[in-house]
Amino acid sequence: MTLDREDPTPIYQQIKDWLRQQVKHGAWPEHYKLKAETDLAIELGVSRGTMRKAIIDLIEEGLFTRIHGRGTFVASATLEQPLAERFVTFSEDLMARGIAFETRVIEQSVIRPAESITSLLGLQPGDEVFFLKRVRSIGGEPLVILENYLPYTRCRGIERYDFTRYRLFEVLEEHLRLELDWGRRSFEARVADADIARLLGISESRPVMFAEQIVYLSDESPIELSNLWFKGERFKLSATFKRDKQVDHTQRTFSEEYNPGG
Repeated sequence: MTLDREDPTPIYQQIKDWLRQQVKHGAWPEHYKLKAETDLAIELGVSRGTMRKAIIDLIEEGLFTRIHGRGTFVASATLEQPLAERFVTFSEDLMARGIAFETRVIEQSVIRPAESITSLLGLQPGDEVFFLKRVRSIGGEPLVILENYLPYTRCRGIERYDFTRYRLFEVLEEHLRLELDWGRRSFEARVADADIARLLGISESRPVMFAEQIVYLSDESPIELSNLWFKGERFKLSATFKRDKQVDHTQRTFSEEYNPGG
């Protein structure tokens, strides 16, 4: 890139335009890792502060994303759900990236759940749960359906909250003072039934990503079970991983030896 210092356009704006062009024309594809700010600044003959301002602006616009301790990357055109990196909710992930979203509540009530839900939440037959069903949208496009089940004895009064304004974990932690500690999340591919298709605005039998999540308190008791349906063409799973240098390469199983992707 050659900066035009006679051009009235600010230098940092010229840099931003150039960075955008690298992505637009495919020179920097999705997940491409940018060079360090210092190195880019030296290459372009500008201060690190000027380079940082241009990059931060584009992070805020959603073109780039920054992973702590790893660097700055070209953001995915689709929304990525962390596979097993951090204990964050979908809404928290969107907020961290500065993406505005809307929430529509389909149902919220105190119910007696199905036997499978009673079992997963460690409840007794006849125990009640708080049930919350919502649709999250971005720019008017519905992207995820959320169904949440919580033991009602641990969150009495939660049904009075307006969940178009409040996030569920926000209420649990900041209002009900529950200490969420850890969770388990599993994913699988499914096809949309009539109800899921209607709420996501897709054709019936289209592929969707389904996730089941169970969240536990610090006392190891389950506090929340959720079923989530993500619009298939708008989501992908992502994970950041690090090689274990202590791996014993002499211990191999049959499947490892014949794994073509290894």
